[in-house]
Amino acid sequence: MPIGGIRSFTMIVLGLHFGHDASITVIKDGKVLSYLYQERQNKIKHAIGLTDSLLKIALSEAKVDVSDIDYCAITSTQGVELITSDLSLEIDFSAVHKTHAGYSLQEQYSDGEFQASLSNKLFETLYEGTEESQWHETWSKMYPQYKERSREEQSFVGWADDYIKVAEWEQGASFQDLRDSKTELSEVYRNGFHYPVTAFLNGVEIPAYFIHHHMAHAGSSFYTSGFKNAGIITHDGHADGTSYHSGMCYYGQDKHLYPLFPHHLNLGALYDRVGMNLGLGTTGPAGKLMGLSAYGKPRFFDSKFVGNFYDQKNLTSTDINSAWLLHCVKRARAMGYDMTHYRDPAYATAPINADMAASTQKLFEMTRMGVVQILFDKLQSNKLDTKNLCLSGGTALNCPSNSEIYNEGPFTDVYIEPACDDGGLSIGAALVLYHNILGQPRLEEKPYDSVYLGPKVETDAIEEQTKAKADTLNYQRCDDVAHSAAEDLKDNRVIAWFQGSSELGPRALGHRSILANPIYEDNWRRVNELKTRELWRPFAPVVLEEYVEQWFYDAPQHSPHMLFNAKVKTTELPAITHVDGTARIQTVKESEGEYYRVLKHFHALTGVGVLMNTSFNGPGQPIIETALEAITFFLNSPFDALYIGPFKITHREA
Repeated sequence: MPIGGIRSFTMIVLGLHFGHDASITVIKDGKVLSYLYQERQNKIKHAIGLTDSLLKIALSEAKVDVSDIDYCAITSTQGVELITSDLSLEIDFSAVHKTHAGYSLQEQYSDGEFQASLSNKLFETLYEGTEESQWHETWSKMYPQYKERSREEQSFVGWADDYIKVAEWEQGASFQDLRDSKTELSEVYRNGFHYPVTAFLNGVEIPAYFIHHHMAHAGSSFYTSGFKNAGIITHDGHADGTSYHSGMCYYGQDKHLYPLFPHHLNLGALYDRVGMNLGLGTTGPAGKLMGLSAYGKPRFFDSKFVGNFYDQKNLTSTDINSAWLLHCVKRARAMGYDMTHYRDPAYATAPINADMAASTQKLFEMTRMGVVQILFDKLQSNKLDTKNLCLSGGTALNCPSNSEIYNEGPFTDVYIEPACDDGGLSIGAALVLYHNILGQPRLEEKPYDSVYLGPKVETDAIEEQTKAKADTLNYQRCDDVAHSAAEDLKDNRVIAWFQGSSELGPRALGHRSILANPIYEDNWRRVNELKTRELWRPFAPVVLEEYVEQWFYDAPQHSPHMLFNAKVKTTELPAITHVDGTARIQTVKESEGEYYRVLKHFHALTGVGVLMNTSFNGPGQPIIETALEAITFFLNSPFDALYIGPFKITHREA
């Protein structure tokens, strides 16, 4: 029987996420039928807004029509309106659709008030803000289309960040206040983060719900975890920690998702700010800062900064992010650091930069662990004796912190979904609607059987694209593509690997990957140069799950999403061992198909069941999606071979 009751009838739910890392999901009876990223279609990294073409592909992959959709779940990034481009979307707030379930906000908003609360902060920033501002620079890269038309010509619907109002949450609470406060499972709160509307999608009327950003994060993690119950923490880089806009703590029980309290963390915003300050970019600096932190020591760390927004606001009259940076610089100068290369990305590993990164990483880890402990204690005090923890939001991509929580935290099992960033919000929103709002029971199995949910690529299409480039490339059909790839890897060739449907989430998980031999130390430098990345940046390994304990420790033995750091047991894997002796592992099992078989053959040939795995893309580009993109990329790259479907492609010598 499904978890939480008996399913009553077939139901198709469409999930739409319009914010950065925009995506579309189609689920049927709680199972994901299709999932697509906007960025992999329009090739704009972290793309904002949805297009009609993406919707058509998503529906085609799911083998449904827009008229088959029973409900639509709509969500977005904080402050980002629903930008529709050529997609026709109209929202009627005036009347509740006859099939809508209950919600708590009718007590809070009178007629028209919810609609009046909608914001369009992105357009305000792009059209009215200064180009020098942080958010203008960031959002203009995610939505460069704003330059092509005026604000009046844009097609959009405002977005809602404010849902249920709770006086205690608005007043704020320090860590100690959170420890001392009472927590309960409230039906009012459970139904307080959605709002019913009627959507007209390409002219088709669909009952729909606006779903709060962090509720969608929580649903994306809990409902895909397989846990019957769990504590849940969501947090990302938005806001300053006031109210629930930067994240919350939840409790998941069967089909229900209970918001417990906002944690008021400022970690994500602070981490991004430090990365930007060190010259690591305005989009995606957190990933680089995480890698850089291993080069330094946390010499600027001060425990007085551990806490949330309300702990920290008493430390300074300015914002806490600036206060932390000023603290680090003052301490560095007092300790006699050479400041010559401070904030110079060409000297990222200089002691001043590396130690600031390491100090920020330690602050991140200690503060995040503090919230984990608070949530655990609150659940225990309410006799909610779960040993399971789900983490979501962009901060859940921080692998050293995830591993610390797994190894030293109070929860036994820790789960992080592969698309824990905003890309997973369309999945989360759809599942929250299906289970928490509409009351449909969960399946015994997970909503998706594998992370490879992207569009299918047929062999005939691959061969057609390959033949079109036959004048510049050699290609051959392999009897055993996995064995051939393993032979190349044994001989220290660097290969591009393109197989089946693309993976879910921001990390390459073996269907759109660059693979290399981890035994040769020089492959660290070599692959960074091939990808035109900074030479100091580390690479991740993929390992046969049955051999993970031979090579790694202090991480979950089952780590399929590349979201935990492990310690490396040996010196035999220098190309994937970071300077602190760790590696961000991905484990694979036999069910992963050809990807697993490459590793098995490589293990048979070398005695090593580990490979270097990095994403199949160029700098600042989305991961490759189609066969044409893969072949075109390879044509202009120095990689030794491309394995695509059953074919091996190499460069034709001049």
